[in-house]
Amino acid sequence: MDGMGKALLQIALDVARVEDALSIAIMARENGADIIEAGTLLIKSTGISSVKSIKEVCRDLPVVADMKVLDTGAEEVEMAARNGADIVTVSALAHDKTILDAVITARNHGVKIMVDLLHVRDPLDRGMDLCELGVDYICIHRGIDAVRAGAMQMDEMIKVVKALSSSCNIPIAVAGGIDDSNICELIRAGAEIIVMGSYITKSADVGRTVRWIRRFIDSAVV
Repeated sequence: MDGMGKALLQIALDVARVEDALSIAIMARENGADIIEAGTLLIKSTGISSVKSIKEVCRDLPVVADMKVLDTGAEEVEMAARNGADIVTVSALAHDKTILDAVITARNHGVKIMVDLLHVRDPLDRGMDLCELGVDYICIHRGIDAVRAGAMQMDEMIKVVKALSSSCNIPIAVAGGIDDSNICELIRAGAEIIVMGSYITKSADVGRTVRWIRRFIDSAVV
């Protein structure tokens, strides 16, 4: 995934039932998704074993365990790794020691760390700090509640993407309120992983929607 030539599509399975998650994962995989994410809601609802279940049906794709780890980084990353995760998310709000412990444990288990900037007050400043901690990916994330409250408008998100992607040699992921109206601009700004959840998981035809989004990603001119 490093040194990617085009942006990748990550599908966030923020659903409450593992059966629904597996059905969506299979359709997404068959129609062009690059990464499958066991969402926080899914893991909280069904347990860490949901990651293993997703990996079993998507063995050829990286699987993300969206843990948003805040503490005990080593223990939680090891748990995710033992259940088939290829990438584990850690909250950027966590202490630097937690992040460093997560990075070291990830290396020992052959997995990678994505740090999520959700609700960080200064995402650019914190993002620059993270570049020095050995993480593999940084995710600029607009939370659902924050978007509803009018926080971090899309133009602000794009500015942060541009600044981090030009200053930090780490792939940048983007999540939160992404649809076909802003994908291309985010990719042109430097986003390398496009994370989409309900836009796809709640669509009437998951496969068709994934193919539709795939066209935007593949046609984006950097």
